[in-house]
Amino acid sequence: LEEGMLVPAGGSGNSTFQRKRRTDVALTLSDLFQRKRRRVAPTATAEGNGSNGNGGHNDLADSLDEALIHLLSRNGSLGYPIDKDSADAILKYAYGGSTDRIGDLLIRHPVSVNALLRNLFGVKRVRQLDVRLKCARLVSLAVIAAERGANGTDEVDISLNDEDQLTQTVLACSQLCEQVENMVSFAVLDSSDDGEGDSAPGVPSASVGRRLSSHCVRHAVIARGALLWASELASGPEFAETASYPTLSPCILSLARVISRHHPMTRPAVLDLALLFASHSNRDVGHKKMASIKEQCVRLLLCLLAEGHSVEVLRAVRGRLEGDAASGGGGGATMDSALVRYLFSGLLELVRPPFSLSFVRALGGLMTTRAVVEALQSAHFEASKRHMIIQLVRNFEGTCEAQRRDGGVGCEGDG
Repeated sequence: LEEGMLVPAGGSGNSTFQRKRRTDVALTLSDLFQRKRRRVAPTATAEGNGSNGNGGHNDLADSLDEALIHLLSRNGSLGYPIDKDSADAILKYAYGGSTDRIGDLLIRHPVSVNALLRNLFGVKRVRQLDVRLKCARLVSLAVIAAERGANGTDEVDISLNDEDQLTQTVLACSQLCEQVENMVSFAVLDSSDDGEGDSAPGVPSASVGRRLSSHCVRHAVIARGALLWASELASGPEFAETASYPTLSPCILSLARVISRHHPMTRPAVLDLALLFASHSNRDVGHKKMASIKEQCVRLLLCLLAEGHSVEVLRAVRGRLEGDAASGGGGGATMDSALVRYLFSGLLELVRPPFSLSFVRALGGLMTTRAVVEALQSAHFEASKRHMIIQLVRNFEGTCEAQRRDGGVGCEGDG
């Protein structure tokens, strides 16, 4: 609820006043604001409540909550860059308390972690090195808190529990994304080995792409930051028009494929990134090259489908196709007929019965859209694939009939 109010879907059209009012309501409901009222001891006097040791600790905790409220409202919701004072206000708690509480609070409010990553990895990243170092330290505290809560102290990896090492890694990888942004292409390897130990004396170390991809494999927070950087870069209106777009885009999509394989929780972001690249158009790039990039996007969608996100992928593709039809298609269309046929050719090779009812509804709803119907009825679609679709529909009917016999709802939910 808090995240939905702070960063609502499609909320960019709201005015600043509306966003501020919604943010104020969300943070007033939050424990960050309400906890301060519960800390006041009913039997303590106003003078004693601030003078004893417990009162001093409460003051420190209140300052941390207020600093996090400021971060959520100004940097998380409104999108302003983080400054030195904001980062210092949160880290000040470490001087009189435990850093564990800082990490725990950041994890309880994911918008704050996303704001920190955006200021480190985003296109509009913070430029001051000291501020970036403080943001990297806060991110590392959140990572350590997540590891501690998920695995327990006995199972936490020592390398992940090293705050200084992780801080330097996060900062270095944010700088790697900045370097990649100014490159024509970079190498992507599906390996956790960064190759730093393979270089001889006097020989440059491993490439930027190899180091970035290895850290994305090893650290989920780096993978999340890299996806955030890629999404903001690809969302820019000028990116598809740059000279490096034809060579840089396949590298970014390959990195997203590696990330989705090793970090399942990043797959919704990878899905959005694939659809974003599929909607790009550039008249200065040859048709064959643009078709190759879009086919790579479709292969990424098929990989996500095979990894367990079939319903989400099918619904997202259907939504984009219906959105293209409503807007009249054109050069910015997500998928043309050739790309739809390419998607279904790969999909028919992947799916096998038995099918769940949710999958039947998702794929059946996609197949009823006008763009898919026209693409599959085209003479360019192979006859053998049409027979596979007929068999697929028969399997759908069997799934729906079995559901009706069991007393459940049929397959009419998605039309």
